[in-house]
Amino acid sequence: MYQVKWSVNGKEKNPVEWLDKAVTGESEKLKRLAKAGFRRYVLVTNIPSTGKFGTGSFDALNTRLDEHAKEYGFEQMTCLWREAVDGMVDNADDDLLWKYADMLAGWELVRYLVAEDRADRQDVGLRKLVRKVAAVQWDEDERVKFSQVDIDREKVADLFIDVNADRLTVRDHRHPDVFTRDSLGGAADYLLKLDDTSVGRWCALVRGAPGQGKSTLSQYISQAHRSAFVPANLRPSNLPPVERPLFPIRVDLSDYARWISGYDVFDNETESSKKTKKRLAAEATIECFLADVMSHASGGSTVGSDTVQDLFSLVPSIVVLDGLDEVGKPSMRKTVVSEIDRFARRNRAYEVPPRIIVTTRPSTNELPEPSADQFDVLVLSPLTTRQRGEYMRKWSAVRGITGAAGRALRTTYRAKIAEPYLDELAGNPMQLTILLDLLHKRGEATPTQRTALYDSYVDLLLAREANKHPESVRKHQTELREIIPFLGWHLHAHTEADRVNARMTVADLKATIRHFQQTYGNPESVVDELFEAASDRLWALASKIEGTYEFEVLSLREYFAARFLYRFAGEETKGFDRVEVLRELLRRPYWLNTARFYGGNAEVSDLSVLVDGIVEELSDDAPPHAVIAGWTLLTDGVFANRPRYAREVLESLCADPHLQTLINALNRGEISPLPALPTPVGGGADPTWTRLTDLLAADPGHPATQLRVQVLRDLLNQKRNFASWWTGHIINAVNDVNAVDQWLEMAAVCEAAAGQMIDLCGVDLSRPLVAQRILDTGLVPPAGGDFVRALLQAVYDGLCPNVHSVRSLPAQVAVAFAPEDHFTESKTGFPETSEESRRRRQEALKHLRRDRPELADAAKHRRFAQGQKGSTFPWANTATALFEEVGPCWLASQIALLGAASPMNLGLKRQPDRNAFGFESHPAALLDQIRGNAGAAEWWHAQHSALRGDSALSDAERDAATAEWCLALWCVAQPDVVVELFDLWVHTLAELPEHRRRPVID
Repeated sequence: MYQVKWSVNGKEKNPVEWLDKAVTGESEKLKRLAKAGFRRYVLVTNIPSTGKFGTGSFDALNTRLDEHAKEYGFEQMTCLWREAVDGMVDNADDDLLWKYADMLAGWELVRYLVAEDRADRQDVGLRKLVRKVAAVQWDEDERVKFSQVDIDREKVADLFIDVNADRLTVRDHRHPDVFTRDSLGGAADYLLKLDDTSVGRWCALVRGAPGQGKSTLSQYISQAHRSAFVPANLRPSNLPPVERPLFPIRVDLSDYARWISGYDVFDNETESSKKTKKRLAAEATIECFLADVMSHASGGSTVGSDTVQDLFSLVPSIVVLDGLDEVGKPSMRKTVVSEIDRFARRNRAYEVPPRIIVTTRPSTNELPEPSADQFDVLVLSPLTTRQRGEYMRKWSAVRGITGAAGRALRTTYRAKIAEPYLDELAGNPMQLTILLDLLHKRGEATPTQRTALYDSYVDLLLAREANKHPESVRKHQTELREIIPFLGWHLHAHTEADRVNARMTVADLKATIRHFQQTYGNPESVVDELFEAASDRLWALASKIEGTYEFEVLSLREYFAARFLYRFAGEETKGFDRVEVLRELLRRPYWLNTARFYGGNAEVSDLSVLVDGIVEELSDDAPPHAVIAGWTLLTDGVFANRPRYAREVLESLCADPHLQTLINALNRGEISPLPALPTPVGGGADPTWTRLTDLLAADPGHPATQLRVQVLRDLLNQKRNFASWWTGHIINAVNDVNAVDQWLEMAAVCEAAAGQMIDLCGVDLSRPLVAQRILDTGLVPPAGGDFVRALLQAVYDGLCPNVHSVRSLPAQVAVAFAPEDHFTESKTGFPETSEESRRRRQEALKHLRRDRPELADAAKHRRFAQGQKGSTFPWANTATALFEEVGPCWLASQIALLGAASPMNLGLKRQPDRNAFGFESHPAALLDQIRGNAGAAEWWHAQHSALRGDSALSDAERDAATAEWCLALWCVAQPDVVVELFDLWVHTLAELPEHRRRPVID
């Protein structure tokens, strides 16, 4: 017989007494049952047991049950504790689990919700709701937002490319521009992981430039999880499998903002948008909005915020909040961000908190964003060369471009991409899509400037619509070329100022167009004619939801807004000032992308006006976003055909007050480097280059040196020219100690001399950090010369402990045998301190295998071979191998010392005839003897005396051996020994020359 004893909380203060009382309280009944023939009694509980032998609750209760069995007449009385029941449930058939679906939670509930074999059985309400919502959102997210000219809205999975992402980590929120940047690989691959050890914070803010694929990424992640919740026949094979799917809900934050304001964002049938009273704060939470979303998706089922919270408590979920940048009004954006933060904080109460992903554009830290305390900040990177090729293959397959046509497209693409400015354009998925379309149709005639690229693209769209609807669109092409830009400006302006939706009903759209026609005295009849034949598209406006029209992506709306402002705004105003328009655009973060398109619209005759606007704004204490907007106009190629104008703009942008702003934006991935310096014929050297290099040459130790170097090398894209310039100056400074230090420090931080062959044989390498900085500059000493031999000796002498470059042989040796990489707490391996460190060591070993294979083999001894787990063999073997190749050296001894100081068991090949220090010393003997004599003060004193009196040693050899003695005593000897010999140690260390003392104290 079985008796269930259920605890409401799943725990009791004294579980043995509590359960025993349950048994003894039924004693008379149990005795009767035993007499009736029952032989075994099993008590079942949801309380966990403790298993300590003899005293744990498991054994304690068993002892009492054995006594009760004798008293009551049972052959056996036992208890099934919680862990036993859990194991039985985990191994039970699904049929058994599904019978008790109402009791499931977490991943078991997810398994139930996605199980196909439940389709013909009695369902529970939660399963119905989840699967209905998943089905509706599956259709909404299945296709990309951005249509192409000849094909409309292809499936996300068919065209998706997993762009790389970096994680930005701000250490001090008072200084948001000081951060570390870690490469994560593919953004989708990272965000689909559920392993806490490989993922940072559970929630993520994804930043990406316009057209960088933020929304597509959000759709792809949602669909990957959602595929588990829809019928198998809908699931495409090119979506990645998710081992533990989360229930996904994806919403547009622009809809959430309008919903807060009182609009019914689900009503597309009403003649015009109607606004009710703004929602109270308690009713404006994200849970309340999600309840409305789910209620609408489920066909009208009543879903409240409590239902949403119950769902989150039972079903591991992911909430994707797309398009924070489309919330234009600053006060509303602040409200939305506050609600997101509160939502994230509330979610911590769930056993498995819903994962939140928010997408947005960069805002130069000017606009509110979710808290970095709760959200990882991920920055999407431009497409790599490999990713562009992969996208081109997918795009060609979708378009049916194969064979000779495919080869012609690839050939044209490779030729075109070599042109300045176009390479940067092709790093953006949306712009690459436009570029490929135009290359396929126009070949070499494809424009290379960003706005011109959009011009050509929308012209193709209009031509397509004219061919589809000749009676209306073809007849009114001229009107459309004015109306659509006006709508772009109208929607963008009102989205920022009010809470107007970017999606308009047909009635609202007609009314707005009529207003435009009335304003300019044009006939209103064109409106009805246009909409008579329109179905799912009206030039750049698309109807994704029946009864409404919208610009498919924000970038297209901004493009048309800029087109209107440049070509039509102010036409009836005498003295209309385009400079002031540009300055206003530059000042507003929400209009940054519009400012880029506005500049791109400029005719050659108006470029000087554009230059004046930028220069005036930058000279007037410009905010960071204005500086960044000005830079993007330069990198978009707006001034490519007028290099003198480009120089003028570049000079203004690179004035000292703006340099840090530009570098911060570059480091955050918000802007791109300049493709090339403008070079007007007969214009001489670039004034920005000249000004900055003159400042560096005049004072290489100036506090702003590193900033100026980064501007020259990274922002202006002049790495090669800078390396040549720096080489000339360092060679001229060889005999000036202070100047050498400053020039080396300038280049060492950024490997500025990478690949430059330089001979600095006259430089004193024994001075602090000189040798290490030389290696970190990336310079390559001439092979076989005195300089390379001197650098190698500096490495062996321990003067280069933290080298980051692997350009030269000495640098490769320093990295392969870096002391820092010989620390480990593991008994089985040497985990690298960072991914960057791992890659650097692998690169160094790759070069050494080619040029010095014996040293590569020596470095490979840093491993625990079979039978060496938890021993000092890796240190002893590495030090011995290095010693045998290069002879006695500090580097080999230091590795041996690190092994001796480690907590590992002693393991080495003994060297009984060798000494620890000085004459006939050996690193294995050093490790062995200092470990064995760690507590023997007399031994340490004797070794010191022997070194002082050993006439076989030269002064240099004695200094090296004495330094080893100092480091060994400090790191390995027992504390009481160190205390006893401390005065001797201090005196001995002080007597060492600087280049021997420094490796000890470093």
